Amino acid sequence: MSEAVKSLDNLESITTEFARFEHFVKVLLDAYMVIDAQGRVVKANQMLAQVTGQKLRQLLKADSLDSIINFSLDGKTIGFKELLEYDSPIRIDEVRGHLAGKPENETLNLILGIYPFVQQSTGQKLGFFLLLRDVTAETNLQDQYKDKAIQSITDPLTTLFTRAYFEEYLTGQVSRMEALPENERYHISVVMCDIDFFKKINDKYGHQAGDYVLKNVSRIMKQTFRKTDVCCRYGGEEFLVILPAATFENAAIAANKLRQAVQDEVMIFEEKHIPTTLSCGVATIQIGKETYSEAMARADAALYDSKHQGRNMVSLHDGGKIINTARTATGS
Repeated sequence: MSEAVKSLDNLESITTEFARFEHFVKVLLDAYMVIDAQGRVVKANQMLAQVTGQKLRQLLKADSLDSIINFSLDGKTIGFKELLEYDSPIRIDEVRGHLAGKPENETLNLILGIYPFVQQSTGQKLGFFLLLRDVTAETNLQDQYKDKAIQSITDPLTTLFTRAYFEEYLTGQVSRMEALPENERYHISVVMCDIDFFKKINDKYGHQAGDYVLKNVSRIMKQTFRKTDVCCRYGGEEFLVILPAATFENAAIAANKLRQAVQDEVMIFEEKHIPTTLSCGVATIQIGKETYSEAMARADAALYDSKHQGRNMVSLHDGGKIINTARTATGS
């Protein structure tokens, strides 16, 4: 089958999927577009034209979403390919949007909603529905208070979120999922991490070296996990990560990428090499069947088992048993 025919089939399939919801989106006050698997805009509304400053027909003729607007979150680009990776509906707050042809310092503050379209018979990704809410005016009004607010929920040493914020955010996520019908919920996974032999690092190299290791592990966490994941310092050398819209298996893969990245990092403080490894425990919250505290207890039990099995390991708790994963390089 030629690429042209495949493209046409894909367009017909995603149009058919969207048709089931089209009567709802007619009353939306926010901008939206439907993006196919090649990144092209196949549907859009007049509000999108207003937000982007382009005519609707120009938007529908664009080569790709990325040629219209570039999204970023905390400085990291979120392009069409990243948006296509989501398997479940998700909302992403505090997204920066830079419109093509605009000055670099002229950006929009957006909330994005992504709903993936999947062909039921084959599981093939057809594209996604993208909702854009422009909150630039509201965000600018709040900017004068933002720095103080951020300071109150972030750990000063690592700049990760605090334990209090972790619990507040996770409570909100779980409550939101519990309020939804079961077929509309997405997975929420948690990863609990602990730096191996951290007390020995402090004792051998000093507390300043310990702080150096904490800051470097935190930096690696930010680089490794998605921008939609919430990384927190839980206390001491222990960290917690919330992964919205991540299955049990995907959370384990992400945790192993972190474990490998920490192992591979060459940490040198005052000309002394400090070998550093990380142990992790993973659990996915069984929404409606357990509290998030019970899921965290399972992640903690998996972490303890990683320590017991020799450290530098990721273990999973599926609700019935603990599964140890191999210490193989994630890139191989």
